[in-house]
Amino acid sequence: MEELINEIRRRLNIIKSYSKNYMESLDKKEYGKASEMLWGIINNLASILSILNGGKPISKHSELREFIESLAYILKDEEIIDLFRSCEILHANYFHNFLDEILFESYRKDAEKLINKLQELIIRELQAKGIKI
Repeated sequence: MEELINEIRRRLNIIKSYSKNYMESLDKKEYGKASEMLWGIINNLASILSILNGGKPISKHSELREFIESLAYILKDEEIIDLFRSCEILHANYFHNFLDEILFESYRKDAEKLINKLQELIIRELQAKGIKI
């Protein structure tokens, strides 16, 4: 249990760092970098959910997609898949920097909505398992 808690704390610290970098990138209108920070936040949140449910941390894009699709199926929440597709576009934007401000804002809102959903699920899982972080 201690190992699990340490891994969750480690990932929460990464998320905190990515969130700070995300906000700084937004302020500078560095949308490519902001896109990748969002991707990193989502990957780490999904990894926390995975390990809370006995799985392993997510290290590949394909693993993240499979996890999100499985989560959407279990929760009967198709919106999760649509929100994740926006995140995949943001991830590609980091490498190719093709989104203008208007498109970036649309996908960014979807990513933030997915982040909120994942955070809520983590809180529920932690409470259900009696884990305090």
